[in-house]
This record gives sequence, structure tokens and C-alpha cells, in this order.
Amino acid sequence: MLLANPYQVLLGLVVAVCVLGGNARPGRLRKRDNYVDVLGGANFPDPSILDVGGTSYVFGTVDGAGHNVPQTSNPDFNNPSGWSAITDAFPPTDVPAMGSGGWAAPMTTWGPDVNQLTDYDGSFAMYYSAALQSDGGIHCVGLARSGVVTGPYNDSSTEPMICPTSAGGAIDPAGFLDDDNTRYVVYKIDGPAINNGGYCNSPDNPPSTNTSLMLQQVDNDGYTMIGGPAVLYNNQGVSDSYNVEAPTVVKNDGVYFLFFSSGCTSADSYTVSYVTSTSGSIWGPYGNRQTLLQTGDYGEYGPGGADVTPTGGQMVYHSEEASDDDAVRWLNTADIAFSGQTVSIS
Repeated sequence: MLLANPYQVLLGLVVAVCVLGGNARPGRLRKRDNYVDVLGGANFPDPSILDVGGTSYVFGTVDGAGHNVPQTSNPDFNNPSGWSAITDAFPPTDVPAMGSGGWAAPMTTWGPDVNQLTDYDGSFAMYYSAALQSDGGIHCVGLARSGVVTGPYNDSSTEPMICPTSAGGAIDPAGFLDDDNTRYVVYKIDGPAINNGGYCNSPDNPPSTNTSLMLQQVDNDGYTMIGGPAVLYNNQGVSDSYNVEAPTVVKNDGVYFLFFSSGCTSADSYTVSYVTSTSGSIWGPYGNRQTLLQTGDYGEYGPGGADVTPTGGQMVYHSEEASDDDAVRWLNTADIAFSGQTVSIS
């Protein structure tokens, strides 16, 4: 390998600092079009992304700073200083599903995913999971709606949309609209919720935990289910810390990609990976597993919770500031490129 002159390296670093220093809220680390911590230290776990009219809208898990569903937006995805101040897209006040006659506990929302129902009425549907009022240890999936992408969203349901309580509940829902206008929702069976937190809490006595990533077809209203769910992928045992989660489906050039995280959420085992359908059908089977991001890449710790735009060109995900269960999870962005059955950060 040809090594660079140390003075050239130093000069390059000085130039980089001068160029990047003008941003009011720059990402902490860059490599090509990858930006880390674009919100300047804010907690923004499990982000999802939707592009509307050329503006990127990103939504996240309850952040501990008063936002049930934190949201931010940017008219230029690759401008790390262009993200707006965080607001709440789904405040629980006056939401029937989170009231006395509802099912969802307020301020417990995880992994929201917003979709525009372009094949229905043009409105916006937010899939989310929330703790049950009847059992705070179980999360289930609901659907909130809004006429505008920024909300506020509302859910008038008296029961969750998807709720396999005996299996541990359901979390991390994400919508997908196929080329033929068939709609689907993917989600995770949260087996660790009924197994003492699973392997990540009890590695010396790990249960064989079900964390299946499920696919459910829905009507164009985004809610009415058609048929039953099917398993797309499950954890591979100890190599995955008995856990896979945060699924999202993207189709590129006829190939279905299933992105997901594996490992323990607050550990260096947490990664962003993907598999592809080996049959050409969205129902799978899925294989050819590849790791896209892992601890150490771009100086990150525990990257995960990724979501990709429907066109497949942009990705958001989080990483931790430190190896700590209570650590802040930063919002990161990246451009990605597809080539056959392979994905890379470009």
C-alpha cells in the first residue's frame, strides 16, 4: 500500500475543518455522503423517512424530551445543517386510542413509519407501536392518520391493528407499496417481551426467542388486512443475539430487499443488514444476507433502526453516542446505491 506524506494528510485535515466549520450544526463525521448526528446531539431513535415534494420528513421513537413522535425535515437531504427543529407529529392529547377508552399508553410510541396513501385518498398513514394500557410490557401496532405529512396525527381506534400478545406483541411496523399498487406492512414479533428481555438481558441463559419479521398485505386504505401474515425472516440464533428487528422493504430493479437490524440494541453487536428475495416474490424466501453497517463504520457505535426511501436512494438510521443502555441515539443519514442484489453506501 502506498502511504500518504504526513504533511499532505495534515493539510487535508486542516482544509476539511475549515470547509466544514461554517455549518451551524454539522454532522460529527463524514465519509462521502454519510452524515452522523445531524441534529447536534438530540435523541432520535428508530428514524423513518418519507419524501414529499422534494422535502425529506423523518420521524422517530418517543425521545424522552416531550415528543411522542419527534419529527424533523430538510429540503436538501444531503445538507447536514438543514434539518429543522424537532416538533411532535403525534402528540397524545385528545387522541382517542390513547385516552380512557383506548388501548395505547401515551408517550410509549416506538418505531413510527409514515406513508402517503397515493393510491387511496392522498392522506398520510403513520404505522406505530405503543404499549398496551392493559399491559405496559407489551407493545402492539396501530395506525394514525393525518391530512398533512407533519400532522398532528390521530388514531380513533379502540383496539390495536396488529397485536399477537401471546407471542410478545408486535413492533417496528413499516409500510410498502409495490409496483402494482398492492400495499403491505412488515413488522417484528417481539418475543423478548415475554422472555425476560431475551438473550440481550440474559445471555448466560438465553431463550430461543421468536423475533420473526412478518409481512401482512393490506387494502389501499392502509388498514384493512387481506389474508394472514407470513414470516419473511427470523434471527439466526446466537450470532444475532437471538434478535432481528426494524424491518423495511424496498424494491429496486425487480429485486425485493428486506433491511433489518440484528443484535442487542445498546451493544456493539447491533448492525444494519439486508437479505434479498431469492424467488422474485415479496413473500420470499429471503437469503444472500449482507451486513451494510456495523460498529466501527464511520466511527459509529451500534448503528441500526434504518429506513430507506421507497425509491431506494436515501437512508436514515441511528447510532449510539456510547455503549450505554441509556445513551442518546443520534440521527444519521446516508445515500445508498443498488447494484443487482448488493447495496452500498455511496
